[in-house]
Amino acid sequence: MEKQEFLGIVTEEEYKLINELIQNGKLQEYRNLIEMFEDEKVKLVSMMDKTPDEVYNLIIEDYLKKVKGISMLVPGLSTGIKDAKSGVSIYTYDGTVGLNNQKIDENTRFDLASVTKLFTTIEALKLVEEGKFSLEKNVSDYKNGKYLNLRIPVEKMTKFYYDLRTDGRLDEREGELPLEEFQRRLSSTKVIKDKTFVYSDIPFIILKDLLPDSDEYFTKYFNEEMRLLQTSYDENLGVLTGMRKGESVNDPKARVMKRYSLNPGHAGIYSTSKDLVKLFDALNNGFLSDESIMHMVTPALNTPILLNPDGTIMYKKNKEGYTTGVQNVNRGMAVYYKHPEGIRANEMVQAMSDKSFSIAGFTGTWATFDLKNGLTANILGNPLSLENERDLIIDNERFSIVDCGKHFEDGTKFKVAGKTSRVLDDKGNVTGNIPFTRTTNTLKEEQIYTLLKLRFAKNALMKKAELEQNSVLSEETKKSFETSKTVKGR
Repeated sequence: MEKQEFLGIVTEEEYKLINELIQNGKLQEYRNLIEMFEDEKVKLVSMMDKTPDEVYNLIIEDYLKKVKGISMLVPGLSTGIKDAKSGVSIYTYDGTVGLNNQKIDENTRFDLASVTKLFTTIEALKLVEEGKFSLEKNVSDYKNGKYLNLRIPVEKMTKFYYDLRTDGRLDEREGELPLEEFQRRLSSTKVIKDKTFVYSDIPFIILKDLLPDSDEYFTKYFNEEMRLLQTSYDENLGVLTGMRKGESVNDPKARVMKRYSLNPGHAGIYSTSKDLVKLFDALNNGFLSDESIMHMVTPALNTPILLNPDGTIMYKKNKEGYTTGVQNVNRGMAVYYKHPEGIRANEMVQAMSDKSFSIAGFTGTWATFDLKNGLTANILGNPLSLENERDLIIDNERFSIVDCGKHFEDGTKFKVAGKTSRVLDDKGNVTGNIPFTRTTNTLKEEQIYTLLKLRFAKNALMKKAELEQNSVLSEETKKSFETSKTVKGR
């Protein structure tokens, strides 16, 4: 086959894949994606004489180098990506557990923090499907009126429609909190304001409390049916990472609840990258109905931007009173979703369908699920520095490591100062400054882009093999691609 003919094949496959991806989005959202495909097209044509294995390995090696760069900034990192439509999955493990230098591997369990909310949401939706729970009832209708102040629909509560407050803190910043006082404070929860979309743990602490036989159904759904065998609230199951000395979970409210053998709904689950990919597989294979999934990613108020009572746009303001942007509506039931108006939440990758969602946790955890395009990616970070135990939170402004000073393979390194990453060349010269929070946002996009690059390559190589009537190459291409790749780092 001549190079010009293969260029035509690659171009045709490029447009097919782009058209498939932008069905449910706005074209301007996909500008970076289109640029990526254009670059990849040139690379594929230049590699037309290489075997499928060689092509795939070059794409994967480029991705692994970028993951390695991010892993240099954190004490420990685990990632998992999968394309259900093509069969490829890639896992990476880097760094050490806590302070004991034990290497992170596929069995290392991470504190998922707020990613726990996704599990609570899935459990609630499954119970609704089975007729054992209702999101339409008021919170006050459950638990024998325990939450008398909350005459509000459960569904709207879980979609952060209300600003909820208790009459006292649920953690122990003011000293040890007895169980009776914790329960009293929780039951004192009341609505301060509606239409706020204020992110809060309280709705999911309450939701977990409302679910019937919640711990039994957690085991049934996630451990038995989905076979997530390393996912649980039990800190004694397997190796944990990211724990401070004497602590079993990072979230202070979850610590209070766990001491009293209460499994919280907002934080406190431990899991692995592989189990999060298994969770995707279960959802992608219909564990929840399409109706339930769309219910989860539909906000309580279907508008892209919050408005004031007089109809003007509501703006966010910082502590000094300066406007920092508009108040977007970008949360469904616990998760960030792909808004039909094209508004991009920080946790969402642009090349995602309307049947996709993402969720993040304070400890450096993140996962995204695109059930229409068959894509998933996750990042699990160890938030504790081996040197000084200070917080290092991925994609969160509360990090305090001053100098990571870690070298990439080509001599480039990052020096983190405040909330800025300075990029230095191999001679120590500053070549650029980028916000630190963009570092892992970039990795999120690279995870999805890598899966799409591999799918693009497979489609082009399969078409080439078909036209050349080379069934051996066709089978080789399938076999090469549909293989899970695991990489263990430093």
